[in-house]
Amino acid sequence: MKHAAIVLLLAATAEALLLGTPARAISRRCRLVSASTAPLLDAVFEAGPVGIDASEEQQSSIESLASALAGTAEDAAQARVPLKGTYDLMYSMAKGGSNGKVGPLTGKVSQIVVDEKNFINQVSLFGGAVVVQLNAQREVINDNKIKVEFVETVFKIFGKEVKRQPTKGKGVWEQVYVERGQDGSAALRVMRTPSLFILRQRSDE
Repeated sequence: MKHAAIVLLLAATAEALLLGTPARAISRRCRLVSASTAPLLDAVFEAGPVGIDASEEQQSSIESLASALAGTAEDAAQARVPLKGTYDLMYSMAKGGSNGKVGPLTGKVSQIVVDEKNFINQVSLFGGAVVVQLNAQREVINDNKIKVEFVETVFKIFGKEVKRQPTKGKGVWEQVYVERGQDGSAALRVMRTPSLFILRQRSDE
C-alpha cells in the first residue's frame, strides 16, 4: 500500500509538471531586477504561484501588470536572451487536472537550464525527498517564441532514481518580457504558453 501511494503521488506530480502548473512554494532567493517590475513581483508574492487560487482581483491585477511590460524590454529579440542556472516558478495561470497540487501536498517547482538546448522542469516534495523531473528540449523559432518538446520523466526518492519513462508533449513559449541580469542572462521571464508564466532566476546562479 505504501509503495502504491508513492507511485500515485509521483504520477500526479509528473502530471502537474507536464501541464506546466506550479505548486504552492516559491523561493525568495532570486536576483534583484529593475524597479519597473517591482509592482508585478509584489503582486505575485501576495497572490502566490497558483494563479487560479488567487482572487479575481489579484488575477486581474497581475494580468494587467504583466501585459503592461510587453514591448518595454531592452532586447527586441527576447527569445534569444540566454537562459542560465535555475529559475523558480513564481506565478502561473495554467489550468489542469492536478492544478499543481498533489493531493493535500505542495511542492517547490523550478526550471533547471542544462545547456542551450536542454532543460528540466522539476518539482520537489518533502524537502527534496521526492523529486520528479521532466526532461525537455527547447529551440528558438523566432525573436519572441521558443518551441519546447518534452522527452522523458524521471522519478527520484531520496536521491535515488526509481523510474524513468518517455514523455510526449510540445508547446511554445511566447515571450512577453525578458530582463537581463548583470551577467547578461535572463533574470526575469514573463511569458505565455498561452497561460501566463513568471519565472525568476535564483540569486546564487
